[in-house]
Amino acid sequence: MALRRLGLCFDGFYSINEMVELARLADEVGMESIWMSDHICFRDSLTSATAFLATTKRIKVVPVPLSPYSRPPMMSAMALATMEELAPGRVWATAGTGNAAALEEAGINVTRPLKTMREYMQVLRSLLSGETVHFHGEVFNINGAKMGFKPSSVIRIYMTAVKPRMLRLSGEIGDGVLLSAGCAPKYIAKCVEEVKKGAERARKSLRERDMAGFITTSVSDNPREAIDASKTFLAYIFRNKHHAENIRMGGGKVDQESLAAAIGRRDWEGAKKLISD
Repeated sequence: MALRRLGLCFDGFYSINEMVELARLADEVGMESIWMSDHICFRDSLTSATAFLATTKRIKVVPVPLSPYSRPPMMSAMALATMEELAPGRVWATAGTGNAAALEEAGINVTRPLKTMREYMQVLRSLLSGETVHFHGEVFNINGAKMGFKPSSVIRIYMTAVKPRMLRLSGEIGDGVLLSAGCAPKYIAKCVEEVKKGAERARKSLRERDMAGFITTSVSDNPREAIDASKTFLAYIFRNKHHAENIRMGGGKVDQESLAAAIGRRDWEGAKKLISD
């Protein structure tokens, strides 16, 4: 029986061989989708996603997220079109600014995120449609670029968002919205309201905006081991300053500054100690 609307997300912390094997199993048991996070300094999302497509038969594969700060629209379009050529109809994508803390570590400054994302989505879609693109915006300038080949089917592009204005933009222009991992139920409800406002701005209903979210999952016969394994990923996520309100609404207390310092040193044990049960 197909596991409708249930997918598997990889964070890039495990080896490509491990992820490929799990992707194959997810395909076999009937999961709908595989989502591959693009965490800087870990396994590359596009390379990994292509490997998943090559070793599975029907499951959809989604790189998460394509960031305009690390992958300009032309490079993103080339990658997505190539993946879709390999596995027609099985490629979705998400677009978002990415983890600001990780980008800063890599020397990439996140500036004008709302304008950047709006222009990025417009240019990316135009390129994937096969148009000759002349675009002169405030962030991107495209001077007559045209893809030498185009996808055989339309690639759905979700947007990832955490903060209110980006959530509204996602509801306005995204094919769907991906909420961050580690979101508290109260914060999710608030996010949905912001997405709804954006959809209404585009004269769309919330039903016309597919919504997805990640649930941190850890399986072990030992409850302590399962909890500690989840803490590693949550520590990486919660160092992002954009999660401050989410953490507050969830009733937790996290020293984000100390957490960011520990993750920067790759002190995973120290980082886990900063996340309560």
